Formats: sequence, C-alpha cells, structure tokens
Amino acid sequence: MNYLPFKLSALALSFFSVALSAEENKIPDEIPNEIIVITAQAQQSPWLGSAASSFRKDFNSPSLQMDAAALLQHIPGIQADSRANYAQDSRLSARGFGSRSSFGIRGIRLLQDGIPLSSPDGQGQLSSVLLDQLASVEVLTGPLAVLYGNAAGGVVALQSRWPTENSASVQLSHSPFARQQLLSGALVQGNHATSLSLKNAELQSSRPHSNAKKQQAQWLWQSSFDNELKLQLRYDWSYDPLLQDPLGLTAQEWQDNPRQTAANARNFNTRKFTKQQQWSLNLSQQLAEQSWRLAAWSGQRDVGQYLGFDGIAPTSAGGVVDLSRPYQGLDASYSWQLEQLRFSIGGALEQSTDERRGYVNNQGIQGDLRRDEEGEVQSADLYSRFVLDLSSAWQLSGGVRHSELDFDVTDFYITAQNPDDSGSTSFAKTSAALALNFAQTEHLSWYISAGRGFETPTFTEMAYQSNGDGLNLDLKASTNQQWELGNKWQQNNWRSSVAVFLVESEDELVVDQSLGGRTSYRNASETKRTGVELSALWFASASWQHQWTLTQLNASFVQGDLDGKLLPGVAKQQAQWQISWMPLQSSEWLLQLDTLYRSKVATSDQNLLFAPSSTVYHLKLMGESSLSSMQLRYWLGLDNLTDKNYVGAVVVNQANGRAFEPALPRSVSLGLSLSF
Repeated sequence: MNYLPFKLSALALSFFSVALSAEENKIPDEIPNEIIVITAQAQQSPWLGSAASSFRKDFNSPSLQMDAAALLQHIPGIQADSRANYAQDSRLSARGFGSRSSFGIRGIRLLQDGIPLSSPDGQGQLSSVLLDQLASVEVLTGPLAVLYGNAAGGVVALQSRWPTENSASVQLSHSPFARQQLLSGALVQGNHATSLSLKNAELQSSRPHSNAKKQQAQWLWQSSFDNELKLQLRYDWSYDPLLQDPLGLTAQEWQDNPRQTAANARNFNTRKFTKQQQWSLNLSQQLAEQSWRLAAWSGQRDVGQYLGFDGIAPTSAGGVVDLSRPYQGLDASYSWQLEQLRFSIGGALEQSTDERRGYVNNQGIQGDLRRDEEGEVQSADLYSRFVLDLSSAWQLSGGVRHSELDFDVTDFYITAQNPDDSGSTSFAKTSAALALNFAQTEHLSWYISAGRGFETPTFTEMAYQSNGDGLNLDLKASTNQQWELGNKWQQNNWRSSVAVFLVESEDELVVDQSLGGRTSYRNASETKRTGVELSALWFASASWQHQWTLTQLNASFVQGDLDGKLLPGVAKQQAQWQISWMPLQSSEWLLQLDTLYRSKVATSDQNLLFAPSSTVYHLKLMGESSLSSMQLRYWLGLDNLTDKNYVGAVVVNQANGRAFEPALPRSVSLGLSLSF
C-alpha cells in the first residue's frame, strides 16, 4: 500500500469537563479533572455519566517545566519516571503498558490538540513539546483506550494554551540544575487570534557530563467563521544542540555515589542532539445535530546520538546513530445525533520513514559506516464510535477500529560479514470496546467496560534476530483483553472514583538478547495485570484542599520461562497526597505539599535486581498580584525536601547492568512571570 503523505483524523479526544472551582466551598456540578473519550468530536458529558477511567489536569500556574513526567503526577494508573537525563526522554507507563521501553515511550498513544505525537509503529516522545504553553492534559486508561488503535494501552492528550486576548509576557526561572527564559505574545482581532512563544533553557543534573541546551518555538493561529466553522493552525520547532548522557549506574555504583557518571560516558563522550519541526491543521464544524473534523500534519525529526560503546564489530549497528524521520498524516471524522444515539465514523492514514545510519564511535568521534537503511511504516485505520442513552439512568457506549500496518526495510549496507537485513511485514488488527454506565443517583454512578486491543513491534524491536540475518519477521503483535468495573461519587465538598481492572496480554514483547550493540526481541507467552485505582478530592474549606491517588498493580508473566516473574519497570504500589493551602481563600497565595510514594521496581524480566522503594516530598509556594493591566506571578519550589537518595527511573533489561538512573537531590527553584 502507498498512502498520501497526509492524513489523520479519527479519534480526536473529546474534552468533557469544566474547570474545578471551589466557589462557596462546593465542588461544581461538572468537574474538569475527569473526562471521557468516546466520540470523535467534543461534546460535553457530565463526569458521572462517563464510563471511562479518565483524568484531566489543568495547568493554571507558571512554573519551571523541564520534565513531562512532573506534569503527569497525581494521575491514577500512570507511572511517570523522572530520569534527570535529558538525552533520554521521560519514561511513562499506563497500567504496565509501555513499561518495557528503555528509551522513549511505547504502548501509549500521545496526542497534542488531537494530533498524534506517536509514530504509526507506536514509538513516541514528549521532549519536543513546549510544556510551559500547555493548558491541560487528559489521560485515558482502561478498555476504551484501545479505540485509539495500535499501541494504545493508554492515551495522553495534551491541549495547547490557545490565545484568547491581547497579551505579552516574560517568564524567568532558575534552579541549581535549570535556567530558562520564555517570551510569548498574543494578538486577538475579531474572530482571529495568533500567538508566538520562544523558549531557551540550559540544564544539567547533579552528575558530571549531563549538560543540556534546549530551544523551542511555537506559533498558533485560530479563526472562527460563520456556521460554527473553526480553523486551528500550529507550528512547533525545537532544537537541542547538546544533550549529554551520563548513562545509568550499576546498583553498587549507585550505592557508593549516586552523583557519579559512568566511565563509558566520558570514554565515548555520550551525547545527543535533536531537531524537530511540525505543521498541523485542525478544521472542524460542530452544529446541533452533526459535526465533522479534518486534521492534517507533516513534520521531520532529526537525531544524532553517540552511545556508550564503539560498535566496531562488522555485525554491529555502530556506536553513533544518525536518524532522519519525515512523517505525515491525515484524519477525518463525521458525527451526528439521532434522538438518543450519538454516532461517529472516521478514517486515518499515517506514514513515517526512518532514514538511519550507524557509525563506529571512536571515543566520541564519528568513524566508519556500520549501518545504512531506510524503514517505512504506513497505517490505514477505519473506526466508528457510539453513545446510546438507553434511559435517563442507563447509557451504552463503545466502538470498533480496524487497523492495517505495513513495515518495509531496505538495507543499503551489505558486506561479506553483514548480510542483507532488508525485509517487510504487515499486520491487520481490529480493536473494539463496549461500556455500560448506570447513574444510581445524582451523586453516584457505576460502570463496567471491556475491550480488546493490540500493539505491534516497533522498527527498533524488529531490527535484529538473535540467530540469523534480516528483520525479525517472527515477532507477532501482542494482543490484550481488558475488563474494568468502577464507580464515581460526587457530593458537596467531595469527589472520588474507584476502578478495579484486569488486563490479560498474549505475545508480550521482551528482550531476547543484547550483544555488540544489537538488541533482539521475542514474544513472551502471556502477562496478567490486576489492580485497583482510587482517587479522591476534598475541599475541606475555602482555604484547604486535599487530593489523594492510590494505585495497586499486580503485573506478572504467566506461563513460559518467565512464569511468576514481575513485569520489569512497574511499581506494585504508588500513593500520592497533595495538600493545598490558600491562606487568603484565593489564588493570591498558595502553599502546596506533595508526598509521592513508590514501591520497589524490577529492572529486568528475570527479576534479579530491584530499585528500592522511595517516599519523596516537594514543597511549593506561589503568589500573584495585579496592577492595572499588568499581572505578576512568582513561585518558590523546594524539591526533594528531605534530600532523599532514590532512583528516579530504571533502564529496563540493560545488558551491562547499568539500570539505575539517580533522581535529583534537594534543590530550590524560583521564578517570575510578568504579563501585560
């Protein structure tokens, strides 16, 4: 199949909620933290009426935003690891999906303004996103997430801060490990609005050889026309000229001195640079009984990376990575309402091409060629969704999505020692989900849902075989069946939710062998994940607010040679408690204390080593004041209050044992934002 270089539409997350408000010490009727993603257009639905494990987080206060993982704390079911290593992207997993990834994000569908940040084969990253200009993040887990297609064990949907008024602002932030400057301006004229944001950041961790420089820009344009027609254009640009990599540590190295840098990081001058740009378009019309949406995007990502080994062997992929990835997509959907039925259909096309070369790493200097290939993946999806009001109390919802993916690799580096690794394969899979919601009272609702999804191997995972040449065409797509039962309760100053779930996966992907710079994968037999997620929000008074989240996740392999072993990279328990105090009963002053607990985490499939459990505290003071048309905001943060020595993230199945990535020690950050 050969598709147009454009196309994306389908599932644009529906944002069904309104912002949290503590007016008169009561939670409003519609609460924004939770959303449901069922239809392909944005039709509002009360929180209690949604049959989904979904959570929304609004970003209203400026702060030092360097790591996407920090934005995704306090979300049930999500494990967001802070690596303190800007050469490696934030590490995310949702109910265990994505936990196998040693770099980047797998198994979770990433979106921004409905435009995918994930490639068709399921690889994704958040390092190119301008985090300071986000308005909210919405997370969907559970059976309904499978309706987003390949590698949708969960959905993370970012929403940009679109301009609403004329403004200009400058934001300065500083800490021992980060300094950033952000300039932004917006112009609104009639039904048209535009904004431009520019950011410069200099970063480092507490370890030598960890300096980083990042520059980003974002341009937004939004226009409204007659008949509810709306156009949104976005251009994103990011350039990271230097991202030094201190590499992970062994358990003994971490215990002896967590602030040290691995010897190979200096010997091979491990570092990375990235450059990415993307255009995206959203054109939509939403009328009373029908709506449609067309989305298109095109971009390119360039990566250069020096790894911690030479890669000199004839069969090695090299110790220097040179990757250029042009990509594009198109998505279109149409929805209409017929009395009690809301129905939508759509289709999506995506294409991504990896132009990859590998070279010998001569102690930080690029050497001879060891890899030269081009890999292309194309996907074509058709989908439909529905929401049926059976009565005033009962609602049935669900959908189906059929996906076809084609992988093709052409190897241009063929020698006597390195045979032809060309090859092609394809997958055709159907995802489906069904949910039933029962509103027992105006304050309490129950829901049950089931779904079946899939995840194909990525280009990186099918690149090599443990025995033989060419693509690992024996790899299968893993499949998963999910069941969930939950309830939601909301009354007076309280709001809470409970979800109990079961996930059974077949053909789970695991590392088979890692030698000479080549990592091969295989399909394990089965995995089973059971768990409970609880969240609660309590407005104790006009000045005090408490938020709790608790996740219990039992994730293990069943059958096969890994039977009984825990899924690596996954914590069995996570608990979070956030206390907010507003002494003046307004946002003029806010003091916030975060408590984060995580249990031990296995570093490999064999469970031979665990990163220990940890409890960490963060304290933040924020204030704001206004003078005429000027608004001043300031904040002071104290992260890792007790200076806890803990592991921020693990590198799963690391062949040389360097699996521990130390978190940052205690640090003070301060910032100032001035807006006109």
